[in-house]
Amino acid sequence: MALFAFSFYMEQIPVNDGAGFDGVFYREVFRNFSTEFFTVGYDSFRIQRIFPFCLMNLVYKLAGVPLTNAHMMAGMIILHFLNLAIQILFFFKLAKLQEWNPVTKAILFSLFFFNFSVLKDYSFEAFQTDAFAVTIALVSYYALLTGKNATAFAISLLGLVTWPTVTYVMVPLILFQHKGNVASAPGPFRARFFGLLPFAYVIPALALVAFSFILHKEASLNGLLLTSPRLSLIIFSLVAIVGCGWSVATLQKLPPFPYAPTDFFKSFRLRPAIGIALCIVAISAVLRTLANEEFFFDGKLFLFQVIARPLKYPLITLAGHIVYWGLLPVLILIFARDFVKEFMGRSPGHALVLLFFIFLALDSEGRHIAPFLPLLLVPLGFSLDKANLAPKAAIFTVISQLILSHFYMPVNVEGFAENLEQGEFFTPVAQRFFMNYGPWMTSTSYFYWIAIAFVAIIVTNVVFRRAKRPQSGL
Repeated sequence: MALFAFSFYMEQIPVNDGAGFDGVFYREVFRNFSTEFFTVGYDSFRIQRIFPFCLMNLVYKLAGVPLTNAHMMAGMIILHFLNLAIQILFFFKLAKLQEWNPVTKAILFSLFFFNFSVLKDYSFEAFQTDAFAVTIALVSYYALLTGKNATAFAISLLGLVTWPTVTYVMVPLILFQHKGNVASAPGPFRARFFGLLPFAYVIPALALVAFSFILHKEASLNGLLLTSPRLSLIIFSLVAIVGCGWSVATLQKLPPFPYAPTDFFKSFRLRPAIGIALCIVAISAVLRTLANEEFFFDGKLFLFQVIARPLKYPLITLAGHIVYWGLLPVLILIFARDFVKEFMGRSPGHALVLLFFIFLALDSEGRHIAPFLPLLLVPLGFSLDKANLAPKAAIFTVISQLILSHFYMPVNVEGFAENLEQGEFFTPVAQRFFMNYGPWMTSTSYFYWIAIAFVAIIVTNVVFRRAKRPQSGL
């Protein structure tokens, strides 16, 4: 809480009176929701991102608080603190439910709270939905783990007006909840599934690049990569992705995919599926009806972004996630075997969600995996408990997280506001902020963070290997 307060005290984005760019829209929802929602409406994309700003508008209206920029910013700061308190409460409820040992609990707490996303980005741009989407995901997943499926789904429905991924992730977890008769002898494909998975990325990636050049749409590819496309670098990046993915699957000896197609049919729950479908369709239809004709973003473009962005620089995805989340991706890689086995083994629905997570994690913009964060804690906690780590592993993680979060590094230096106002996001000054979002990294920022990423992996691996305590025998 103290670090969070300190991060708010430090600085806010010096554009649009602290609202930033996307935040202007959310601030206007805060200001005008009660008069605009049923009249002017919002575009079909951002109408799915209006919570909790619509709620704050109603609260301010009922309380008679003037909707000035200063009052709204104060309200957002208070709301973020309340949101953080809920996250801390449910983190420890989850820790108690999973019975994590103290070392595991300390490591996971630092991964969850001590990162750039929490200590800098939420405070720097207060008018954003990310923090609230994480809370909805955490609370709904906790309800699911305690066997309250209806409650879990009801809470996750808030995701349809906050960050729809939260809701869509909860659906397979509920509908494919029972393991059924899992096949005990996987065939060659399932046995090599994760080794083959990186090669599956080659086809859509090469197709996207090839069509861009064949149809002379290099400008469109440039827009996705946020740089001029160089075919040699793109090919090198593709080879690096496939090689790294295959190496992790092979060296970490990732387990086979545990479910045959029939297992998904056997575990599917028809009656809940009907109710879930009706709820989602009804809410989506209402939102679509109230949406206006304004165009803001195309969902198909996001699909192309996820496929193209990893090709900007070799392994930029790794750099993008570490600059945003710190050691979280490092520990997932180090404990990949136990992590994947535990994640998939919980249910066929978890296996589907893991594949969805891997796909979205391809994007170098680390914030896109925010709704998965609570789900990652459980299998990672299992892996850490199994490793039986000494306290020095927790101390190392906490210190590393605080260093990697770079929340202490000022962003609003001389020239930064001018760069933003002129749309110059690739200058050395502007990179203080935009390097945190992988696609906007310059080559200098990329080399800096990819070097940090490799050092973090090597040092963390050494520390955690030495921190493993011997297992007590009978």
